[in-house]
Amino acid sequence: MEQFFYLPSSMLWPLAACLVLTGIHVYLGVHVVARKVIFVDLALAQIAALGTVTGILLGYEAGTDTTALYLYSLAFTFFGAFVFSVTKMKGERVPHEAIIGIVYAVTFAATMLVLSRSALGPQELDHIIKGELLWVQGPTVIKTALIYAAVGIFHFLFRKKFISISFNQEQAEQSGFNGRFWDFLFYMSFGFVITSSVAIAGVFLVFSYLIIPAVGAMLLTEKLGTRLAIGWIAGSVCSFIGVKLSWDTGLPTSPLVVCVLAAALILGAFYRYLVSHQNKALAVKNMIIGTAVVGVFIASILMFRKGEEDPLEHNIHLLVSQLVTDRITALSALESHIAEKNVWLPMALERLEDKDAEVRRKAINLLVRIGEEHALPSIMRLLSDNSDAVRLSVMDAVKILGGPSEGERLIEAAQTEEDPEMRLALARTALAAGAADAVPLLAEIVKEGGLFSDEAYDALKHSMPLEFQKSETARLLRWFHKYRDQLKWDKSKEFFTADGS
Repeated sequence: MEQFFYLPSSMLWPLAACLVLTGIHVYLGVHVVARKVIFVDLALAQIAALGTVTGILLGYEAGTDTTALYLYSLAFTFFGAFVFSVTKMKGERVPHEAIIGIVYAVTFAATMLVLSRSALGPQELDHIIKGELLWVQGPTVIKTALIYAAVGIFHFLFRKKFISISFNQEQAEQSGFNGRFWDFLFYMSFGFVITSSVAIAGVFLVFSYLIIPAVGAMLLTEKLGTRLAIGWIAGSVCSFIGVKLSWDTGLPTSPLVVCVLAAALILGAFYRYLVSHQNKALAVKNMIIGTAVVGVFIASILMFRKGEEDPLEHNIHLLVSQLVTDRITALSALESHIAEKNVWLPMALERLEDKDAEVRRKAINLLVRIGEEHALPSIMRLLSDNSDAVRLSVMDAVKILGGPSEGERLIEAAQTEEDPEMRLALARTALAAGAADAVPLLAEIVKEGGLFSDEAYDALKHSMPLEFQKSETARLLRWFHKYRDQLKWDKSKEFFTADGS
């Protein structure tokens, strides 16, 4: 039993965040369901996300300018609250939910357009959907809890107004108070919650916390206080189970919590159906039949699944996939099929010209791991790649597979290189490949001084059969020119020897 309740310290703050989200969202969810504006949460969350990505497009950086991006998100959410409060029509000629759905669709499309102008578009979209629940830390949880507490106090002070307009709308309108004004205050306070929630948990987990516990509680009781109690208890228990399962199985936390909440709602619906049905035996019979139908459907789906593909064929298919992640996965796995490399090697060589830099880098690394020296000419063509990571992988390939001739190519590249760090890397790699002409180049870097002179000196000092100080580069060069033709590179020791020196 003790093991069941165990959670590592790394999961405690994510669990605390879930509990904080449960506290405020169950309360707001009861109001939202009563108002029949179920998707207002998704719409406001998407509006908040649009505010964030607009701030990024205007020059602010995610993870750095957090306050500025939060204010952008909050401003957009307040505007959304204003739109929702003034678009509610008397008599519901056009259902308010239809307007909310339109706003959600338009803001989602606008978010996609804004993200298309950002190099981090896919990552930002993934962050909006999933949030960062697993990485949330104490300060964020505490700050969010304080914001929610302030919203909770606000709702408590004006509880009669909010309850009246949510649960007795016609009576509230007849009493004469300004419904649009209180609607705006409700949506504005909702905006404070959503702006913080989406950053932590993502759009869909926030929506689930808002709606699922509230709907489940409404199935079981009519009393507002009891609904809140059921929602809070069920949400907290489901949060713990979801976080615990995530830790035990390694599955993503947010989707697991959503699925656990949905499972609890189904159980609640079964219980409601059973206790409210006049004929209990018939109710049990219907539940068994319904469960059997679901079971048959799932079994039928599984029965017609595609047979497992041969691992090599699977990786070959991934290698030519349109998805970058698939190609990277294949290049990481093909080494285990070294016996059949004649089948996949030509396709792996083609990946050296892939449009994605990480795929090109992975292709180089694979060819190096399998010792494919014949691929060196193709790898060397990437020496002028626009990605520094790819160029560094080329240098690693030269160290392992190359020799003096490839080292000379690196020296030529270093002589025209403007980046001093890359110039040093090219010179050191050329030296490691046994290219003696890297010595004058490294000596020049030492003589120039600056940030990388010490590294250049260390590279020379540990590879030359001559004791010299950092200030003695002229002496080193005289010695080098005298014994240049006698230098021989010992690759195993990474050291030059010179006969007669």
